[in-house]
Amino acid sequence: MVPSNKFDQYFIQIPLDILMAAGQLRAEGHEVSVWDQRLQDEPPVGEDPDILLISSAIADRAQCYPLDLGPIRAATDVAKARFPSARTIAIGPHGTHLPEATRLDLGVQHVALGEADSAAVQAVRSLSAGVTAPVLSGDIAPASPLAIVGDRPKPYANIPLEEFALPAYDLVPLRSYTAEVIVDGLPQPGPCGMVLAARGCTYGCTFCHLPFGNRMRIQPVDRVIAEVEAQQAAGLDFQFFLDYVFGINKTFYTDICRRLRGQGVGWVGQTRAEIVLKSDVTEWAKAGCQGMWLGAESPAVAGTGVHKRVSEQQIRDAVLKLKDAGIVPFAFILLGLPDDDACMSDWLVDWAGGVPGWFGINQLFLRPGTSLYDQLAPQYNDGSVPTSWREIQEVTRRYRERYPADLDDQERRLTQLPNYLGNAIVPVG
Repeated sequence: MVPSNKFDQYFIQIPLDILMAAGQLRAEGHEVSVWDQRLQDEPPVGEDPDILLISSAIADRAQCYPLDLGPIRAATDVAKARFPSARTIAIGPHGTHLPEATRLDLGVQHVALGEADSAAVQAVRSLSAGVTAPVLSGDIAPASPLAIVGDRPKPYANIPLEEFALPAYDLVPLRSYTAEVIVDGLPQPGPCGMVLAARGCTYGCTFCHLPFGNRMRIQPVDRVIAEVEAQQAAGLDFQFFLDYVFGINKTFYTDICRRLRGQGVGWVGQTRAEIVLKSDVTEWAKAGCQGMWLGAESPAVAGTGVHKRVSEQQIRDAVLKLKDAGIVPFAFILLGLPDDDACMSDWLVDWAGGVPGWFGINQLFLRPGTSLYDQLAPQYNDGSVPTSWREIQEVTRRYRERYPADLDDQERRLTQLPNYLGNAIVPVG
């Protein structure tokens, strides 16, 4: 089950990791269905599952997962009432970082630790083998009743990407999923697939949650193309590459672009300014790239101490390089970084308005699983490490409350700028 959430105002993106898990479970002999509550108020007719897996944050949300578990709990309660005999398992970053707090907050019987697709598959294997532990992780043997070995449970090991079956695209209404597609040079919500060709990010930005770790893991190029072709055959001629640093492995991404050229597929990706400046982005454009997101954050991000040493000039040069290649540039902007001179001096709003491209915004969350959270959370929790999601929400609230700038006011003014992405697209529904 994929719960409804407030973040799908503009787009409802494919739950790729859920479809990965579904495809592999089906290949292992299980009957599988997917209930995406964002699209379907009611579950598929006639279902009576033995196991109900509930995603707390699908792949496109896992990097910026929400701290409020209320909507997930509400969806879980609906699912439990609909399937009272099913064993319930939560998968996703919440359970991975705070297993017992997540299990209690969601009211599920189990949480499975690790990347959602690998954790889902291995949790089902564990339950099928007789495991009864509330915390399902790499610490338990197949028949062990123990919940945790040691102080911190170890996530399930990642299943090698080349061993996964193809995602089970047929289990969802594929053309109902949307993302930003480019129409006549402008971003619009439209039917869009998703590909995750490489997982991980080797950069060490302290504010960034990396659900796939800090080591790059690439899929075989043939597998990547097979996923694109399968979605194209189902009617999706536009794709979103979820890779966090598209182009970082030049040989790998050159091979992908070579294979995509002439296939009639348009796509948007995401990367960093430094990668753009080191790449021949005209080759991306020839392969169908029509838009590219950059993690800009702030023109002063290099001075914020979050280990992102990208200059204002590099951001601007990367944006212009993409535009010159016919690729629509997008920039992520993050409000509230520590010691951000641009944010504290109110320069950030004027700078964003002058970016020659579209931008999206978010305010900083202090999320478990990031080193910035480890550094700051005790300071905003009376010196102790939070043990509940309510305490974690309070940490971010106190951080923003004490920030030497009105972040809410800056966000309001940013959303009024003509190059704010939300002003270019119409919300879904």
